[in-house]
Amino acid sequence: MTTESRGLYYGWIIAVSAGFILLVTNGMTLGGLNVFDKPLLAALGEAAGEPVRLDAFKLRDAVTLFVSGLMAPFAGAAADRFGVRPLMVAGALMLAAGYFLYSSVTSLTGIYWIHVLFAGALAGCGLVVNVILVSRWFVRNRGLALGIALAGTSLGNGTLPPVNAALMEALGWREALLWSSLLPLVLLPVIFFVVRERPASLAAEMPAGEGSATRMLEGMTLPQALRTVNFWILALIAMCTFFSIIGTQAHLNLYMLGRGFSQMDAGFSYTVLFYLGLLGKLGSGFLADRFGRKPVFIGTLSLMLAGAVVLLLPQEAVLWGGLTLFGLGWGGLYTLLQLLAADYFGPPHLGKILGAITVLDTFGGGLGPAVIGSLRESSGGYDSAFLMVAGLIAIALVLATRFRLDRRPAAA
Repeated sequence: MTTESRGLYYGWIIAVSAGFILLVTNGMTLGGLNVFDKPLLAALGEAAGEPVRLDAFKLRDAVTLFVSGLMAPFAGAAADRFGVRPLMVAGALMLAAGYFLYSSVTSLTGIYWIHVLFAGALAGCGLVVNVILVSRWFVRNRGLALGIALAGTSLGNGTLPPVNAALMEALGWREALLWSSLLPLVLLPVIFFVVRERPASLAAEMPAGEGSATRMLEGMTLPQALRTVNFWILALIAMCTFFSIIGTQAHLNLYMLGRGFSQMDAGFSYTVLFYLGLLGKLGSGFLADRFGRKPVFIGTLSLMLAGAVVLLLPQEAVLWGGLTLFGLGWGGLYTLLQLLAADYFGPPHLGKILGAITVLDTFGGGLGPAVIGSLRESSGGYDSAFLMVAGLIAIALVLATRFRLDRRPAAA
């Protein structure tokens, strides 16, 4: 008896599993690592005999994102051809190794090499691979399913910073990193025993009256996608907004400490930002399935822009409101970018196409922490950096109005 005949579609288990995998991988490579910045900078400065520049330190994030972006097309192609599970296993092991090495690091060069491992982890069991997996299992409820999966990134980035801050306070930063290296190994039983590559049939997920499974599974090749305006709209929006979110979250801990907040408050700021992102991911997927992709797409960018503008204000009382709007908007946008790509280009070659988009979005994301760090070093504050963030989101909002889901070229 199949899961469909008992009323349970196994795709929902796949979506939750993908969310858990993303909780660990994104949470450990992004938000969860930033709470160690202050002791890391002190230790590196002591080892080098002079203070380490913040922009040089934050270049580690660019290493992760640039290298993972270069790996993404190859990882996507491998997932299309060989399946996602081998990539996920390799990614989990690289993430564990990276944290183990972080616990004894003494130089910036060592950190950069560790972040090459993190890039491999994200290419193997990060966003692209999990979006491919979930998109194979869903048609009718793809928006909600992707929202559930991508909520894992917010759960990870919202949960791990305060947890790591507490671990660091109890054990010291090196011991906290050492113990954290065990967490990625928890993914292995999920990958081996829960994740399945693709459904035997999509009958339980087919929208009524929309033709055959063949029609719903058709899609463009990468060369065809590159010739569409929509590909470049999505890629440029992703590049602008990834710069904004990755740059903002990379400096949020130091920004909060600089404004007089405690380390625990600084850790909690990630909880606000990314838990609201979680609500945005779930809510936008649900709303997009019911009220249309484009209105929700534009709405999420509008919320994100409003949050960026509020963060420019000097009053501390409104900071939490700005983080709320920014998180809600970013979370919703994160889901819509993947959903629009899956809808417009189709599942068969989605790995290659998402990989190509990822090259551009990780270029933007990789620049974010380093550029914002450089602006902070030169100006002594974050005002000019947040003004740049608001400007880039405004550009993305204008681009979103030009996306046309109803003008899909004929498939190959």
